[in-house]
Amino acid sequence: MGQRRIGYVERRLAAVALLTTLSVLLVTGAAIDPPSAGNLDREGGGVTVINVPPQFSGFRIRTQDGLNYIDVVVSDYNSWSDIFRVEVAIENDLQAPIADVTFQQYPDNATLQRQPQFTEPVGSFLVRSLSSATYSATGQSIPERTEMRVTFVMSPVNGKWLSVTATDLGGLTAFAQVEYSAGFLGRLPTVNSWILVAVALTFSVVLVAARVRRDRIGG
Repeated sequence: MGQRRIGYVERRLAAVALLTTLSVLLVTGAAIDPPSAGNLDREGGGVTVINVPPQFSGFRIRTQDGLNYIDVVVSDYNSWSDIFRVEVAIENDLQAPIADVTFQQYPDNATLQRQPQFTEPVGSFLVRSLSSATYSATGQSIPERTEMRVTFVMSPVNGKWLSVTATDLGGLTAFAQVEYSAGFLGRLPTVNSWILVAVALTFSVVLVAARVRRDRIGG
């Protein structure tokens, strides 16, 4: 009789945990707002969706002729022309800013006539004559229509951390931070919030099952 009751309690707790997981994932998905079709008509139009922030497609730090080249590839599903600003900040080990450089396509997010420029709010390391932003104006593939490569060329900077922020015309952003070291090559690390929620809830289900099993053995 006691074993049957424990088994019933275990099944009930597992069902409650599963329902909680599904409910939170549904709420999280609603809060994120899934992509929806839009009517944006900008230069180099992409696949045209809204409520989707920009993302990083590639990243590289390299040295050449005594200068640091920081290559950031940003993609936006609307179009590369929907990318408003790309900012790179270098910080010391206490995360105090040492250098801050920015590429901006438009004067503001309401004036949709491109006036690209590089600025340097913090420090005096940026080499504007070598820095660049490149894109494909006639490409047909999705990467060609959605990606922009921004290259910041800087004189040597002694820093510990490098953060990158990309902002689109709608104000949506992507952010990532890596340890600042020449020779870094790869994708910037990003984690979706709903993945973190799913992992946390799965862990809680495992804890519930382990506790029931322990109580059954102890009884």
